[in-house]
Amino acid sequence: MTGGEYATEYRKYISQVPVYLRPFFVATGPRGHSADGDVGWTEGFFGGLRDVRGLGVRVDGFALHYYTDFRQTTEDGATFNAKGWYAVLHEGARIEQVINDHWAIIGKYDPEHHTKFVLDEWGNWYRGGTELGPEYILSQTITLRDALHAAMTFDIFNRHADKLQMANVAQTINCLHSLFAAVGDKYTRTPAYYAFEMYRPHMGGRVVPTTTNLPEMTVPLLEGSGTLPRLSGSASVRDKRLTVTLTNPSLQESLVTRIRLMGGARLREGRASVLTHPDMHATNTFERPNEVALAALAVQTSGDTATITIPKQAVVAASLELA
Repeated sequence: MTGGEYATEYRKYISQVPVYLRPFFVATGPRGHSADGDVGWTEGFFGGLRDVRGLGVRVDGFALHYYTDFRQTTEDGATFNAKGWYAVLHEGARIEQVINDHWAIIGKYDPEHHTKFVLDEWGNWYRGGTELGPEYILSQTITLRDALHAAMTFDIFNRHADKLQMANVAQTINCLHSLFAAVGDKYTRTPAYYAFEMYRPHMGGRVVPTTTNLPEMTVPLLEGSGTLPRLSGSASVRDKRLTVTLTNPSLQESLVTRIRLMGGARLREGRASVLTHPDMHATNTFERPNEVALAALAVQTSGDTATITIPKQAVVAASLELA
């Protein structure tokens, strides 16, 4: 269907639900990959609803999907070089532009932005070759690269929390960007699981705006070159606890990072955890389930500033207590 054709179907189905039930209506959105075709779907759908506003047609959630899709390349989940590392992170970071582009289209028809995104499928999707077995056709090796991809994606979601009603990776176990792998009585957490664990303290918090005073870095891609944030990050506060998550995607350089609070706020103490490994291909297997795992990281606090040295190819989660 076109977006306009689907708008007709959408109206048909929601008209059968009594308004007093107050359901949360989620409309099927685009796949989010092709700028032209997918923005066209969004335009067509909301344009198709425009003439029936007076009938009370409501769109509470708009399901937007975005896979970092490398199925048509030489990339699999296990074997890659620096170009492949950066290409996946670069393509994953494009989800921020996808969110902004579709948000702008929705705003033309819903200026008060009642409709929020339900970003209910995202993650890395590689070509086949690393499956757990023939019966797990969508499983793939999950490495440190996938953990950093998840962390950078979470930072984007945090920064756009006003636009997102829900955002969840679709695959939990033995499928694409999974958190777990299990075959028979064998089981392990993947590196991506630990990114979820590190970002969990943001849940229920209030977004804290952040500014990063670092230029972007130019990185090699599978074809040509591109740019990546030298430091990805987001922050939230709950009670007297400030959570700051930071990702250093560089394969070469560690970063001495100073987190400075504005508005007269001061720090009492801090602690941090880090997820990294000397090998960018590192993964957790049934034989070595803790190869990639969290470790403690030193934090120095003084007045309004916390100082953390972030290793190369690493995710850091800092918990800072406010004075």
